[in-house]
Amino acid sequence: MAHNKHVIDGVNKDVGPLYTVDDARDEYLYLAYDWEDPNPPPRITVHDGIRVVRDDDLVGSKVRGGDCLISSLPDHIDTIVYVQPRTGLAGVSLLDVAKRHGKKVKLFMPSSKRISMHQACCIERGCEYEFHRIAAMPNLNLIAKKWADAHPNAFFVPLGLKHELVTAGIVKVAYESIEEPDEVYTATSTGVLTRALQIAWPNAKFTSVCVSRNMKAGELGVAEPISEPLAFTASEKKENLPPFPNIDTYDGKVWKYIPKNSDKDILFWNVGAEPVLEDETIYDRIDSYRDWVKNEKTVAE
Repeated sequence: MAHNKHVIDGVNKDVGPLYTVDDARDEYLYLAYDWEDPNPPPRITVHDGIRVVRDDDLVGSKVRGGDCLISSLPDHIDTIVYVQPRTGLAGVSLLDVAKRHGKKVKLFMPSSKRISMHQACCIERGCEYEFHRIAAMPNLNLIAKKWADAHPNAFFVPLGLKHELVTAGIVKVAYESIEEPDEVYTATSTGVLTRALQIAWPNAKFTSVCVSRNMKAGELGVAEPISEPLAFTASEKKENLPPFPNIDTYDGKVWKYIPKNSDKDILFWNVGAEPVLEDETIYDRIDSYRDWVKNEKTVAE
């Protein structure tokens, strides 16, 4: 079912009511002033007249903003807590960054009869994990935050890595490394990427292909939404996919909407490619099914 009931208010919740976009950019650049991205600068290739940010070269774009956040945490924090949906690169990205900084990652995942490929990659790469039967992802977010709040050595990161230092890292990389385009297309779930890019490039026109849910107040910023009719976990048709590695349940759904070979400087930010799962037996070794809590005999601590 299409997510087509977005709140379109022209407000970027990451700018704040007391700032202009320029003020917000300066503030985020200040927050990240002593942080240097340890990853290679974004590589740009051109396909059908479209500039493409090739963060499929990395584990995923979230390793950039994620590093800006995790590198700033105090030494006593040794565990990063996050909710990993069935699809998405946040988990593997956090694992990559946390390993660089000597920290662990604990992922809370929705229960299912069989783990997804992205969840399997997270487990194979060494995360701690819990599965919970939930009605909606915000419920699992609350469970994960409650666990982190009860453990002084843990740090909870909201869905989509919604944190000012993650935004600051993205703003810094985009503003300092990439020439501002005329138009920008992104896949959008929580909206963290598009809102950060709007701060870095205030003169560009933005289009968000909303792939997972209806966008709430302040989440779209100034982006015009396109409601993707495919379910979030459904893959895009092969004939519609772009000619470079991508996530076919995420960025792969955007390419068909972008005007090709136009007279405009259009940029598409590709956040990653499918991670590689080395051990296929993990699907059969991990029991991810959980009953509703009221029927469970034991509940993970």
